Amino acid sequence: MPAAIPVMLYGRFGDEPFHINTETIDVSEYGGLVTVSAGVGSSQSLILTNVRTNQDLACRVARLVRTDRGQILAGLAFLRHSPRFWGSANTEDTRR
Repeated sequence: MPAAIPVMLYGRFGDEPFHINTETIDVSEYGGLVTVSAGVGSSQSLILTNVRTNQDLACRVARLVRTDRGQILAGLAFLRHSPRFWGSANTEDTRR
């Protein structure tokens, strides 16, 4: 479902740790879709933090897509089923 939820992504580029501040475009109980910077790789393991709840969850990059505008979208898949990670079961679209 569409939802703009602020998140942080933590990972490593080689030996160097990084973090990305971004927000979700879509979310589900299995993961989410976010805009990322270049350098994040397909199947890369990350830690995702829901800024609203300060909850962390391990995930991996399931898919990378470059948009017509040059943005890179990452489809993130949770490593364990987490139906309440985004908050209430009925997360509303916050882009209204």
